[in-house]
Amino acid sequence: MERKKILLYSLLLVMTLNIFMPLPVTQASGLDSIVNTLAASSAPSDGSGGGLFGQLFNLLFGKLLAPLLNIFHGSATPGSTGETAATESASALPPTPGSDQVLNGRVIILDPGHGGSNPGAVANDSREADNNLAVGLKLRDILTAAGAKVVMTRDSDRTVAPEGNSLRRELQARVDIAEANNADIFVSLHSNENEDSSISGATSYYSSDKSRHLAEMVQHAVVKATQAEDRGILQDNFYVLRSTSMPSTLIEMGFVSNPAEAARLNSDSYRTTIAQGIFNGITKYFQNA
Repeated sequence: MERKKILLYSLLLVMTLNIFMPLPVTQASGLDSIVNTLAASSAPSDGSGGGLFGQLFNLLFGKLLAPLLNIFHGSATPGSTGETAATESASALPPTPGSDQVLNGRVIILDPGHGGSNPGAVANDSREADNNLAVGLKLRDILTAAGAKVVMTRDSDRTVAPEGNSLRRELQARVDIAEANNADIFVSLHSNENEDSSISGATSYYSSDKSRHLAEMVQHAVVKATQAEDRGILQDNFYVLRSTSMPSTLIEMGFVSNPAEAARLNSDSYRTTIAQGIFNGITKYFQNA
C-alpha cells in the first residue's frame, strides 16, 4: 500500500510539473517508458521505500528537473556549460596595456660607469662604481621582465676593456658593445661629486638632438620616483654620448659628496627606486617615439 502511495504522489508531482514546465517530447516519451517500467515492477522494496522512491527521485531531479532548473550546477564541474561560458568570457577580455608591449624586443644597452681599477667618485663611504652597477643590475631585471633585450657593458666590478688600457679605449669598448648589438638606446649610469657637499640631485645629459627626448623622459621619471632635486637636462659632449649612433643619455643619479645623498645611494631600496624611475622614463620614451 505504501509503495502505491509513493508511486501515485510521484506521478501527481510529475504531472503538476509538466503543466507548469512542459517537457520536450523526447524527455516526455522517456518518462512514460520509465514510469511504465516502474509500475510493472514487482521487485520488493527494502522496507524503507528507498528502492522505488530512490529511482523516482533520481528520475524527477536527476533526469528532469536538474537539466531544466540547473539545481546541481551551483558549482560548475569541468566541461559544464557554466564553466565554458566563464572561460569564453575571460578569454574575450582585451589585453591590459603595459610596458611589456612597448619594450618587447627592444635592444637596450645599460652602461654602469667605471668599475675595476677605476672606482669613479668616492666619498662618504660610497663608491660610484658600486652604485652604478647595483642600479644597472636592478634596471636590467625590470627591463628584461618587460620583454626588452638588455645588454650590459659590465655586470661585475671590472673594467670593460682589458685592465691597463687608456680611458679612451675603455670608453670605446662600451660604445663598441652598443654598436655591435644594433641597440635602440644607450643608457649610461653614473654618480656625481662636487667640492660643495651641500649640492645634491639628479642630472641627465644628451649630446645631440636625437637624444634629447630620451634624456628628458629619463630625467623627469627619476626625479618623480626619487623626489631628488631636479638639476635638469644638459647637453654635453661625453665620449659615450657623442660616439654612439643610437639615442643615448648619461644620468648622474646623485652626489656621493653629499652625505645624505651618499647614504641614499648606498641603500638597496633607493637603488631600486632609481632603477624603477629610469625604467619608467625608458618606457615613456618608447611610448612617445
